[in-house]
Amino acid sequence: MTTPIPAEGRVELRIRWNGDAVTAATVQSHRPQPGRLLRGQPPAQALAVIPRLFSLCGDAQAVAVEALLALRDRGAIDAGQRAVWAGRIRLEFLREHLWRLGLDWTRMAGSGPLADPLRALLAAQERFAADPEAARSWAADTLRALFGSRPGPGTAMQDPDGFGRWLSRDSAPLAALLRELAPRLQGRGVSRAPLFGATDLQAWVAQAPARLQADGDYHWRPDHEGRVFEMGPLARLRAHPVLALADGRADAWHRVLARVLELGQGLQSLVDEKPWPHALHGETALGQAVVALEMVRGVLLHWVQVEDGRIAEYRIVAPTEWNFHPQGPAAQGLIGIRAAGEAALREQVALQVMALDPCVQHQLEIADA
Repeated sequence: MTTPIPAEGRVELRIRWNGDAVTAATVQSHRPQPGRLLRGQPPAQALAVIPRLFSLCGDAQAVAVEALLALRDRGAIDAGQRAVWAGRIRLEFLREHLWRLGLDWTRMAGSGPLADPLRALLAAQERFAADPEAARSWAADTLRALFGSRPGPGTAMQDPDGFGRWLSRDSAPLAALLRELAPRLQGRGVSRAPLFGATDLQAWVAQAPARLQADGDYHWRPDHEGRVFEMGPLARLRAHPVLALADGRADAWHRVLARVLELGQGLQSLVDEKPWPHALHGETALGQAVVALEMVRGVLLHWVQVEDGRIAEYRIVAPTEWNFHPQGPAAQGLIGIRAAGEAALREQVALQVMALDPCVQHQLEIADA
């Protein structure tokens, strides 16, 4: 089976299967880079090209370019502009979580879609960005519709016992979805890849330009201080008490659960009219600028090198290249998958890919051991 691949790229998975378990796995990511379209162009041209080249998480891609240009032109990023960008990114977080949980994961679970909150957001996203009261009302309605009236994400969702009661007993749509998914995800896709944290961001931004300059393939196989990290909601919420990741063993269940928890947090922040704690860091050097920010799928890094007022090189390191690194969490999680037949095996692989990144399309090749 070959899955249709969008222009944005694909992930190729090759696994060796002995009829019972996966004994070996290789993972390779293929995504376009904007350099060939931008070399020789003025830096501002990046804002016209990149959001159209990468439609997934387009707001995050646009914010990265805007921040990069602001940093290069003015040497700093204005605090007020940071707040505007954080608001845009929060709405994109919510949109993507609603899309993946309400449409993709419900389909995998064999249940009906939870589409109404997403439709309302898509219809009014620009209005919500300018009208906090409208956004607050929508978020409150969405919390009740998806999480139930009690307990709210801001209370029992922070308490493992309260969360356990909600998960096991509540009739809320997301509780029902998680109950359906739990036996198919728990203990699957286990990885010991370190989880990328806020303390890693600044150090990586400082070191990445030199790595990108020295290695033309670094964006395909990134690492930081010799380690390949897992990116995304689980990394951001790694200290959340409900996730209980003290042993460092992350699985597909933890990854989906982190998306549900982050959706609840994002909606609650709109209800409480609190700013979104959005990580964005950038640096400049002679003829270069680099920006990294948290997008829904993980940390996105843009790097530009300018010579004589024109772009000499422009490269992007996306979360996909970390999560689907040859030594990353996807490759680790595929080893040991057990399945009674090829159809069940393909389903297991699809579940694990979706848990790491629901936006990624993949091609799977199975070889007999």
